[in-house]
This record gives sequence, structure tokens and C-alpha cells, in this order.
Amino acid sequence: MKTINISFKNEQEKIDFVNKCEVDFENRLQDATNTIVNSGSLCILLSGPTCSGKTTTANKIIKDYHEIGKEVTVISIDDFFYERTDARMVKDNEKIDYDSVDVLDLDLLRTCIENAKAGNNIRVPIFDFVSQSRVGYNAHYITEDEVLLFEGIQAVYPEVTSLFDHQFVGVFINVNEDVCLNGTVFLRDEIRLIRRLVRDRKFRGANADFTFYLWETVRENEDKNIFPNKNICRVQIDSFMGYELFLIKPYILEVLSEVLPSSKYYEQAKVLMAKFEGLDQINYDYIPKNSLYTEFLGKK
Repeated sequence: MKTINISFKNEQEKIDFVNKCEVDFENRLQDATNTIVNSGSLCILLSGPTCSGKTTTANKIIKDYHEIGKEVTVISIDDFFYERTDARMVKDNEKIDYDSVDVLDLDLLRTCIENAKAGNNIRVPIFDFVSQSRVGYNAHYITEDEVLLFEGIQAVYPEVTSLFDHQFVGVFINVNEDVCLNGTVFLRDEIRLIRRLVRDRKFRGANADFTFYLWETVRENEDKNIFPNKNICRVQIDSFMGYELFLIKPYILEVLSEVLPSSKYYEQAKVLMAKFEGLDQINYDYIPKNSLYTEFLGKK
């Protein structure tokens, strides 16, 4: 468990703490991307559970490869979903389980990977979640100064990794430890849930009840398909930011305050809210514009 005991005498101390945490995280990312670049692999598989910081990690990898004269093409594994009308997507009128490997067109993904390794043109599908259909393809020619970054929670599924015939470097990002902050324990999964509650409210218009509802199946899939396979990844990154619970306090309290006593999630919301009692706040203005936390609170 990570233990943090800290109090702030003034705003400058908060700014200094934010800067220290950002430098620490940047160093973790730098160590990770050094390993990735030095691997010399054509294919990078980037995975992690929900709200772990995959977007920030992908941007860092792209930046570091660009500095050595190489380009990175990001391919979302989500784009390889079958169409809604395909019988493999829905069985017996059940709701589509987008976390299941069964809804991925693995044959098309295999063809894409094999063509990339051979230096041929690849056709990457474009999946539209609104219509739940494949709306086209992006044609792309792989150059000798290019690598492919396959991103998605499914990047550690055995059915997916086997398509690469062990010729990849795996990257896994997560909140790796529980945190005891000034005597209050925040479980690692609670921290990601807090991130998601705020993110889904801001970017998806989802209230806390709906996010709590989704969280049940999200966690079930993580324990079944993601965490048991994370060790195939050579690179493991901890995305926890020491300042983040101070930062997110007003946002999470606003989201949780709207959970009504009649809700089945009311007690869970109350427990989370109580953990923030007495915790100081850090202003979002103190966070750099390229911070990991812009994934959850928005660009500055």
C-alpha cells in the first residue's frame, strides 16, 4: 500500500507538490518508453483497465518515437468489432457485451497484422458506436520507419496476443496500489471508479447511478479477462498521481451528491463521499495542460 501523509501551509506548497508528482510520473513514462523503443518491435500492444491512463501513455509513446525519427500509427482494437447486425454480436436478443472477445473480428485483425509484418498495405476498419456498424476502412501502407500501436483493453486477451505470434512488446497501465492518504484508505479500484464517475459525467453526460451500474460488469470483465493476463506485458506503468485525490475532490462530490436515497447505490456513494471529508483541495489551474488528468477533467 502506498502511504501519503501531507498537509499544505499555502498554495505554493500545493503547486510544488503537483510539480513533483508530475515529474515522478513523467520519469515512469520515460523509463517505459525507453524499454519500448529499445525493443525494436514493429507492434506495440497497449492495454489497461478503464480509466487507467491509456491515452496519455499512447501520446507519450508517439512523442518519443517521433523524436528518434519514427512514426507511430495507433490502431484501436475496438474498430474490429463485428457489426450490430452480425449474429455473432447478439445471441438470443441479449445485450451486446463489448468486453467479450466473441464480438471481435479476429480474422480481420489477423489479416491486418500479417500484412503489416509483410510490409503490405493494411485496411483498418472504422467502427461507429452510434450506428454500431462498420462505416468504412482506412487504407495504410507501412513504412520502414513506422511502428503500430494496438490499443484497447482487449490487447492482453490471449485470443488477441496469439495473433502476433509473440512478436510484440506489451504495455500495461493501471493504478497499481491501494493508497492510504492522511490516514484514509482508497482502494486502487475505487480510485479508478472515482476517475470514471467524473469522466463519464463530463464527457458522456452519464449520472453516477448509470456509471455505478456499468461498473459492476466492467469490474467483472477486468477480473476475468484483463488482470489475469497483464503479465504478458513487459512494461508495467503505475498511473496514480499523488495529488489526484486532492484535485478531484470537488468534482467527485458534485457527482455523488446527486445520488438519491432511493438509489441502490446511495450507500456506496455515501462511503466514497465520507472519504473526502477533511481533505484539502488542489486547484485545477495548478495542473499542466498535458497532465494525465486531462483525460478525466478535460483539456485546459
